[in-house]
Amino acid sequence: MPFDDISYTEEEYLEIFFWFLEYGSSHVKTNQIAEMMNVHPGTVTSMLRKLSRRKLIKYTPYYGAELTSKGKEIALKVVRNHRLAESFLYWLGLPWSRIHEEACKWEHVLTDEIAAMIEQKIKLPERGPSGAFTPKHDGTVETIPTKQPLALFEKGNKVEIVEILERVIVRHMPKTFDLQDIFEELEEKNLLPGQKLTIISVKTRMNVKIEMWSHLYATDMVLEDKSTKKINVPYYLVNMILARKANSD
Repeated sequence: MPFDDISYTEEEYLEIFFWFLEYGSSHVKTNQIAEMMNVHPGTVTSMLRKLSRRKLIKYTPYYGAELTSKGKEIALKVVRNHRLAESFLYWLGLPWSRIHEEACKWEHVLTDEIAAMIEQKIKLPERGPSGAFTPKHDGTVETIPTKQPLALFEKGNKVEIVEILERVIVRHMPKTFDLQDIFEELEEKNLLPGQKLTIISVKTRMNVKIEMWSHLYATDMVLEDKSTKKINVPYYLVNMILARKANSD
């Protein structure tokens, strides 16, 4: 089906829905979207009504919304374009920390023809530089069932980073930071997919309020890499990382 009449903003909203769906929640509330997009709930409500009129979501006031089959098809295409672009930019040699922001521009303009050429050129890997799986042509998306938020692991656990989340609640970051700063800090500390680390300490911050729905945690950690280098990981980085128990080398 043609998607030419879908605006970039509408695509961004549908992408948010898909992000929640991918991590286990098909139903999304207005305040969740407002937090993720850093906009006023009233702005979200207006967009949800518009998307509902276009039959891209099923929306119930004061309850929330979920994607329709048509909305999911569009969201899937945007996500696939984004992750395809990420893999291509990584193949080109763009620094890891800059890949997400650049791919956000590509996801809205990448044509099917160019996407197919990129896929053929780079022999598209199953997982991109963020660790997330690229949706297949049939619409399915693989996952690693054993992955979970880094904050759920305990002191002494040996973990492997499997994915860096590409969404963040803005007010949970330092006030002077933006998402690009977060990616740069992750890269500087080598907190990237594939890295195996040992959790040295875990501490809960008492001055950070975290919403239960967000699956985020007010947890600081100190990790140790294979060279025994200690890495301080503040809560806003902890919340970007999905991990699994590391296999013994």
